[in-house]
Amino acid sequence: MKTTSAWRRYVELRPDELAACVATAPIAFWPLGLIEHHGWHLPVGLDGLKAEHICVRIAERTGGILLPTLWWGTGGGHGDFRWTHYQSLDASTAILVNTVEQLITFGFRVLVLLAGHYPWKSLILDKHLPALQRVYPDVLLLWGTEMEIAGGEQLPGDHAAREETSYGLALFPQWVDLDALRPGREDTVAWPRGHMPPVETHHPGVCFDAAEPLFAQMGEDARTASAARGEAAITYLVDQLTKTILEYVR
Repeated sequence: MKTTSAWRRYVELRPDELAACVATAPIAFWPLGLIEHHGWHLPVGLDGLKAEHICVRIAERTGGILLPTLWWGTGGGHGDFRWTHYQSLDASTAILVNTVEQLITFGFRVLVLLAGHYPWKSLILDKHLPALQRVYPDVLLLWGTEMEIAGGEQLPGDHAAREETSYGLALFPQWVDLDALRPGREDTVAWPRGHMPPVETHHPGVCFDAAEPLFAQMGEDARTASAARGEAAITYLVDQLTKTILEYVR
């Protein structure tokens, strides 16, 4: 199976171009994200942006096609936060499973599903992709979060705290503002109904106090993040997945 290091975006290609790309590098990258509150300092699309930027780094070395980021996922501890959009489990599952089967039918032989939003793995990927792998044993399906998708060393992860902030600083520093981590905001800017939801509904470990700089975070203080920390983890991930993909297609 011959590959080329050139990569393209799925939605920008005409049918003949797609066929040519699949013939030379039948590799599909699908970033799985979510639109979700990620603290005062990070974009609400952090999960999808993180996954897409990492997929691009791998595609630059392996070739292949990048699918549009899937923003409409589900699950997590931030459903009550303003600017968060969770969908039903059935809807997200149907989109993902149907699309994976279509991609295989279209000729892709390597599919990388990188879950920037962590619940994608436990709620959908781990429950449905093993069965598809058994049906299509000649296709390499790689799925999971950045923490474990490459195998080997498990990388750190959290929600909007030190680790994800470090990834953001390494991948898209222009959209990260650590100066936004300041105290004193009112509930009216944090919650759709203008007040904090009942304590019994709070997700364990998540900061629900809008007046705190660490609002919406779960993990170590984001103010200890660094681009160098994020880059080290991303480099390891990209190197490992690149090796796995190239060993399979060559």
